[in-house]
This record gives sequence, structure tokens and C-alpha cells, in this order.
Amino acid sequence: MRERVLAIVNLIAQYVLGAEDTQISEQELMTELMSVGFEADEIHDAFSWMETVALQPQTEPTMDTPLMELPTYRVFSVLEQQKLTTEARGFLTKVRAMGLLTDEAQEEIIDRALRSTEDSINEQEIKLITTLTLLSRSSNLWLREIDCFLGNDWNRIYH
Repeated sequence: MRERVLAIVNLIAQYVLGAEDTQISEQELMTELMSVGFEADEIHDAFSWMETVALQPQTEPTMDTPLMELPTYRVFSVLEQQKLTTEARGFLTKVRAMGLLTDEAQEEIIDRALRSTEDSINEQEIKLITTLTLLSRSSNLWLREIDCFLGNDWNRIYH
């Protein structure tokens, strides 16, 4: 069921990113998702998870804090290595090295990933957590990068 909930979160993120000029109600999203075969409780779980992620305390960058800092290199703990697949850790390392995440944002993503499930987190799941974290921080600032993450379009990030 976890995969289906993450699939719903992915669809919601794509739907919201595609409809940036219009307001989308939760009921419209529910109807749309149910029409493609998702159960009401799965949709509710996805919305609850997204709400939990969005309501967690976060640090906002100030005018004195540049978003594009020089990257630092993080050593993953044994627990993090067990819970995050090699691909998921590689994704976080790559995005941080490109300067797209601050140290604080990366730590927040890792923390949310570790608390989200008892199972291991794969690359697609860490991309969704990264997307939701960046959306909760400032959706307009990160729309292009989020679209590139979800589409595995790394060339477009540089241009």
C-alpha cells in the first residue's frame, strides 16, 4: 500500500505543478484520483502524509542566507545507509553538490525520510520527499528544479 500512497503523492504533485494558474480543491483531486482506481483511504493517507510533511517546523532562508551555498559533503550514518538505498543517497549527494539544497534542507529531507517508514527508501521515494520539502518551503522558487527531479532531466537544470 505504501507504493500506492507514494504514487498518489506523485500524481498530486504533478497535478499541482501543472495547474499553477488555477485553484485545485481537495475534492477535485479526490474525484480525479478515484476515477483512475485509487481507494478513498489511500488518498486520505496521501493527503495526511503531505499535511504532516508540510506542517513540520522548517527553517526559512533569509535575505542574509544565500540559497546557493558552497556544497558540503555529508557522511551518512549506519542507520541512514541501511534505510536509504545507494541510489537515494546518490540523488541527495548529487542535488546537494549542484547547490540545489542547503545543508538544512538536506537534513530535513533525510530526517523526514527516516521517519516516514520502517522500510528502506528508494530513489523515487526520496525524490518525492525532496519535492514535497521544497514545495513546502517555497513552491514558486523550486518549480523548475522539481520538474527536473521528477523527469530525471538533469541537463535542463544547467540551462
